[in-house]
Amino acid sequence: MISETKNCQNCKTDFIIEPDDFSFYEKLKVPPPTFCPKCRLIRRMSWRNERFLYRQTCGLCQRSIISIYKPESGYNVYCHTCFRNDKWDPFSYGVLYDFSKPFFLQFNELQKKVPRLYAMVTECYNSEYVNGAAYNKSCFMIFASDHNEDSSYSHSIFYCKDVFDCLGARHCEFSAGLIDCEKLSNSLYSQDCINSFNLYFCKNCSGCHDCIGSVNLYGKSFCVFNEQYTKAECEKILTGMNLSRASNIKDISDKSKEFHSQFPSKYYHGKNNVNSTGDYLIHSKNSSLVFDGEDVEDCKYLYIVNKVKDSYDGYSIVENAQFNLEVVSHNSSFSKFCFCYWSGSYGTYSDTCENCSNVFGCIGLRNKHYCILNKQYSKEQYEELLPKIIKHMGEMPYLDKRMVKYGYGEYFPTDLSPFAYNETVANEFFPLSKEQIIENKYNWKEKEERNYKVDLKNTNIPDDISQITESVVGQIIECEHQGKCNEQCTEAFKITQEEFQFYKRMNIPIPRFCSNCRHYQRLKLRNPLKLWHRSCMCDKSNHGHTNKCQNEFETSYDPNRPEIVYCEKCYQQEVY
Repeated sequence: MISETKNCQNCKTDFIIEPDDFSFYEKLKVPPPTFCPKCRLIRRMSWRNERFLYRQTCGLCQRSIISIYKPESGYNVYCHTCFRNDKWDPFSYGVLYDFSKPFFLQFNELQKKVPRLYAMVTECYNSEYVNGAAYNKSCFMIFASDHNEDSSYSHSIFYCKDVFDCLGARHCEFSAGLIDCEKLSNSLYSQDCINSFNLYFCKNCSGCHDCIGSVNLYGKSFCVFNEQYTKAECEKILTGMNLSRASNIKDISDKSKEFHSQFPSKYYHGKNNVNSTGDYLIHSKNSSLVFDGEDVEDCKYLYIVNKVKDSYDGYSIVENAQFNLEVVSHNSSFSKFCFCYWSGSYGTYSDTCENCSNVFGCIGLRNKHYCILNKQYSKEQYEELLPKIIKHMGEMPYLDKRMVKYGYGEYFPTDLSPFAYNETVANEFFPLSKEQIIENKYNWKEKEERNYKVDLKNTNIPDDISQITESVVGQIIECEHQGKCNEQCTEAFKITQEEFQFYKRMNIPIPRFCSNCRHYQRLKLRNPLKLWHRSCMCDKSNHGHTNKCQNEFETSYDPNRPEIVYCEKCYQQEVY
């Protein structure tokens, strides 16, 4: 078998399917994709709303709830208690397969009838305003995050306590403004640091403590911009920086970024990987284009995954899953084209099912087997009907608003998503203007009318936290962007009691931007979900090569960016 070049039916660009890819598709008995990898990723992301929350009403108990589904969405939304009780029967919504219309239309009609869980939340306590979250306690506005306590305004944090405004933090505590850090304590505004405490504006530091503005340090302490000081000298410098003032934090942050840019970066973020490409990748082998992955083997085109084998095209897959294709929010195996398919196997085109196997086009089922469109069949009936449906999907494909064909082997069409494009993760990583969204015939959510009566104008926010009193709690504060950005700005925000106490304890100023704008600004400091083929930029003769290093690699650093990018060998010799 040889490589084959295909033309994406969505964006019309060419992409290559490798021999190993064909082998994988044959194992899962699916046709090769007709969308390129990027368009497939965007399509999956367009089905995941993480940050937009709405006031809703439970369709069963009528209790007011916070949901990811807006009231006008047309979906039947249940609170957690009602969704999991036995007062409703998902089989009561079941329908016979209709060979007179496309499968995706039938499935979408069923989606709007079957009750669905208000948000992607499991076992969270005193944490009403969260999503994509599990096992959190007393948290507020955290997303795609598990096992945290007393934390707020963060994304993709795990096993953290008392952290605010963080992205990709793990096992951290009493910290703010961290990006992709692990096992940090009492630290501020640092990125890609590990096993450290008392870090301020640092980057790529490991096993360090009491450092300021430093980069690429290992096992160091009391360093300021990589210069060694005594403990007393370092404490004096830190006191003089007066991090209680917002203006000082901006100045030091700008100075730190400029200083960091003078030092080399390793071509990718990760460790202990074999024959793998991607970024933020740990303990993985024989995998390609995997981002934010740990313990991944023989996989391709994955984002946010943990303990996954033999899977392609996934977003948020965890817990020893294997042999999956085109799945989102998933911890099952041997499944294809599923959304929120939990603790099961052999699911196909199913949504929010739990402990199920051999189900096709089903929604909201628990502990069921051999079902199609929420109707029960015997094993023999299921195996007889399923090939007929697959054949019908090819003979009568769904045509989206752009007349793109969706047959068997395609993920759910973007234009049937419960969410508008600008509500979803797709818009965070692949932002489009309103005009572009409409031109692509995606769904667009109009900006909500916000008639806030602002209590505190942005220009009137005191610069120093010492000037802020508890009266600020609950006030409507103007966001500095004032809605004039493409960062889903809410135009105004409030400070919670817990947030106020955190800023006072850490002696740092209150924010100037709403939480959405802060999230987007952190995202900009991460590399994109894309790889470029580049060469090591090291030209130091003491690194084991004469003249320029000849090593080449796949990296998420765009060649047009200013960073100095080294291969792993040269980086290790430079830093350690």
